[in-house]
Amino acid sequence: MVDSTDLIVITSIAQTVVISATLLVFIFQFRSQERAIKESAVQTVMGRYTNLVQMLIEKPELRKLLNQPEERLTPEDETLSAFLLVAYGIFEEVYGLHKKKWVDDETWGQWSNFLERVVRQPMFRRIHNVSAGTFDSGFQAYVTKHIEDADKNP
Repeated sequence: MVDSTDLIVITSIAQTVVISATLLVFIFQFRSQERAIKESAVQTVMGRYTNLVQMLIEKPELRKLLNQPEERLTPEDETLSAFLLVAYGIFEEVYGLHKKKWVDDETWGQWSNFLERVVRQPMFRRIHNVSAGTFDSGFQAYVTKHIEDADKNP
């Protein structure tokens, strides 16, 4: 037979379990919300970056930002350079999403195949070299490997 002391103990244990479970749920919700906020902030910045580079395409007078002081690019090459900088940023975003497992291997394989073709473009290589250190280092190493592979197998 259960006496009142046993009921109090059982009730206390049940309350402790419920409170602990509730706290765990709150902790997981807060972590998930924090992750979502961070991802949103990153996506916002990447969108603003893309808008910035698109302005370089639309406003030729801003293209000087892409050129080294000693460089003289034709207007067409400046436009191509700005476009490829946008493409480089998009490749980096997809690379990062693949690393997070948000993009599956098959989809990444398609992007990677496209990248393998683009690295053969001299202006893309210029963007890669000029932007060294300004993108994800893992991504830049990945691009460097593709450039080296393209050089070995022209």
